Amino acid sequence: MTDKFEEKEPSDKIKSNQPLSGMQKLLFAMFCWGVQSWNHAGNFKANGYDQKYIDARKAMYTGLVIYGLGIVLFILLLL
Repeated sequence: MTDKFEEKEPSDKIKSNQPLSGMQKLLFAMFCWGVQSWNHAGNFKANGYDQKYIDARKAMYTGLVIYGLGIVLFILLLL
């Protein structure tokens, strides 16, 4: 007797509403400047994880704003 284990993919409604975890949001914000992060977010969209895609993009844009403000403040402190 052999048991068959079939991996079932989550239904489309469940997949599209799954949010990112807090750690994933933090990592997307920290590594927002990398091509790999943007491609990973695009893969969420392509695989049907709409909420994860939205959360990843928000986290990356937040990371870009934080990095930008940090650079501006650093330059202002030097002057």
